[in-house]
Amino acid sequence: MINVCVCFQDPTTKNWWVIINNKFIGYFPAKLFSNLNKADHVGWGGRTYTEPAGSSSPQMGSGHFPDDSACYFRQMSFQDESRLAKEPNEHQMYPFVDKPTCYNIRNKGDKTRHFGYLFEFGGPGGSCGD
Repeated sequence: MINVCVCFQDPTTKNWWVIINNKFIGYFPAKLFSNLNKADHVGWGGRTYTEPAGSSSPQMGSGHFPDDSACYFRQMSFQDESRLAKEPNEHQMYPFVDKPTCYNIRNKGDKTRHFGYLFEFGGPGGSCGD
C-alpha cells in the first residue's frame, strides 16, 4: 500500500490542509501548529518503538535494508516562501541513522524524473540496544 501525504497551508487563513491518498483528511486551525509559520529544515523518515525499553526492535517498513526492497519516499518536495514547490538538492540532505545495525537509509537523489527525489530506508530491527 502506498500512502501519499500532502500538507499545505492556506495562504489566506494560514490554516492547514491534510490530504492522504487524494482524500481530504481535514482542515486544521493554524493555532494548532503555532511553530509552523516558517521552517529552516524539513524531515522525512521512519521510527520504531519498543516497550519495554531494551526489548527486540520491530522491523521498519518491509524489514529490508535499502537496495533490497526497502521502504522509500519519492517525489519529495517542499514549498518555498513564494509557495513554489521545490525538490531538495542532494547537498541539502543530511541522513541520520541512530541504529545502523538494525536500520539504514540510502539517498538515491534525483536519478530519474519518473520518481523525482527519492530515498530508501528501513531494516530488519532486532537487538538494537537502547
